[in-house]
Order: sequence, then structure tokens, then C-alpha cells
Amino acid sequence: MFYEFENKETYEAKVANALDKLEVQLQHNHADFSTWEEIEYDICYMMDKHVLFDETLFELKKQKEDAAELKMKNGGVDTNMVR
Repeated sequence: MFYEFENKETYEAKVANALDKLEVQLQHNHADFSTWEEIEYDICYMMDKHVLFDETLFELKKQKEDAAELKMKNGGVDTNMVR
């Protein structure tokens, strides 16, 4: 079952893998911004490849991305320079 998850062999494995990746961003978004390392700013923009197969997961990714971007902007980060 682990290999099915890692290799994204089934639709269910793809969903589980995508949720696993999105959960990391969710936790990251909830952490205090002072804990974010500069190298982590672009992490929120790297999720597309994990969710492109599913419209709902893509929308969830977009919401997590928007929340991260807002947090960075509120923290004084020029997000146009991050991407």
C-alpha cells in the first residue's frame, strides 16, 4: 500500500498523496510567520503537480496558496519577487 501511495498508482493514492502535500502547506500557513525561512516562501507555489488531476483538490491548493501569499504580504514580503 505504501508503494501505491508513493507511486500514485490509483486515483485514491493520488488523492491521499495530494492531501498529504496540502496538509504540509496548511500547517505551514498556521505557523507564526516569524518561523518561516526565506527559502520556504516559494513552497506554496509548488503544489500544482500534485493536484492537477482533480478540480476540487486544485481549488483547495489555490486557497492554501492564496492564504500563504496573504501571510507573506502581511509579513512584508514582495510576493512578486518570490514566484
